[in-house]
Amino acid sequence: MHGTASIPARALRAPRGFSLVEMLLAVFILGIGVISIAALFPAGIALQRQATDDTLGPIIAKNAFATIRSKLSQDDFGGFNDFGLAPVYAAGVGPAGTIRPVGGTDLPQLGGDWGWMRPAFYTNNNSAAVGTIDIFSASFARQQAPFNLPARPQTPGVAWATEMPDGHPGGPLFGIPYNRAKYPLFDIAASDPAAVPASLDLQALLEPAITFSQAERSFPQIGSGDVAVPTYYWECMFRRTGGKVEVAVFVFRVSVPGGDTQPYATRALNNSVLVGTPAAPGGSFEAGPQTPPIPALYLAPNFGQATSWPNRSNAAAARDEIPGTQVNSAFAPNLIWDDWQLPNAWWIDNHGTVHRVLQGRSRSTQGPVKLQRPIPILPNSPVHGYNPAPAVSGTYPQLPEANNRRVGPNGWIQGIWFVPQRDARGNILTPIFAAVEEL
Repeated sequence: MHGTASIPARALRAPRGFSLVEMLLAVFILGIGVISIAALFPAGIALQRQATDDTLGPIIAKNAFATIRSKLSQDDFGGFNDFGLAPVYAAGVGPAGTIRPVGGTDLPQLGGDWGWMRPAFYTNNNSAAVGTIDIFSASFARQQAPFNLPARPQTPGVAWATEMPDGHPGGPLFGIPYNRAKYPLFDIAASDPAAVPASLDLQALLEPAITFSQAERSFPQIGSGDVAVPTYYWECMFRRTGGKVEVAVFVFRVSVPGGDTQPYATRALNNSVLVGTPAAPGGSFEAGPQTPPIPALYLAPNFGQATSWPNRSNAAAARDEIPGTQVNSAFAPNLIWDDWQLPNAWWIDNHGTVHRVLQGRSRSTQGPVKLQRPIPILPNSPVHGYNPAPAVSGTYPQLPEANNRRVGPNGWIQGIWFVPQRDARGNILTPIFAAVEEL
């Protein structure tokens, strides 16, 4: 017998193993598949995180507004005129009720109104209360002259960052104006120290000591027995416009480099995020350890110029584009003064308009910065800095459009508040939402 007939049937049915070449080819194909799938994981995780941020941002903001309203109402606030003062921008420090655009003068405010102001932050790193905000800077003010009251046990010392660490240039006011009739403690301390109640609890009934701890400004809020730490936080600021107090809320996610969460507290700014090259354009960014760290304030060029935000002097200029942010313009990736230029940054401007960056910059070779929506021209109203009285020709710039409407500061952004996207401890702060509501 020849051929297959001589091979036993058992041998014909025996399984044949893979050759070395086949094994290597299979491993190679499997490796390519694993690498391809693994390459999708970071993109998928990033998209999932962005979707979570977009969903939770408005929810956290609503929770923040509710938390603020649980302790504050319109009648807790006062005006600078109640103290015999006026809103002023203190050069080298910051806004005491108004801002000063670069190359301009202090923006005018209606009588009793004042622009965006931030609360005071407790910055003692050795205290469990670090990160607490004091809406009216009361705990800081009580330790200043002419009041000279002792510090509260919960926040010992003068480790506070406030809008006016040296007080208003015209008088002893150290933060957001409060209702003096409702909270007379400081007036009593200044005029008749012997009449001040000895009990701190009684003093608390007479002073504007309204605080929010770091835990109250976190999401989700964790109980004492929980091991996990919050991922999201919010900060706020206030203004009075048209006689009504408004509150702005910024929501951001906190992570360390690499994406992990860790216990977080808002701390004072320091040179690691403030000093370097290139420096911010002159007069645009003034911040330091004694000024509120979040949100940060950036001052835009004065209105009516080619460098103004936006450039309305050129009919062809884009209304959603920020001049001065073109490719190779100044950009400091390791400092916070230009974090407003980063992709997906959220701003709130001096008019209370919320903006989001659509096309941002993460290095100097990118640009220009573009917003999701064109910068609007707001109603011709004194609350937007527009003088309704007839103006002499040339007093205000004119739009190139056919209707040739006159516009003043109501047509431009003069200053923005934003969340710096890093802090002195290396935490990454990712802004996810911003909103403004009447208190």
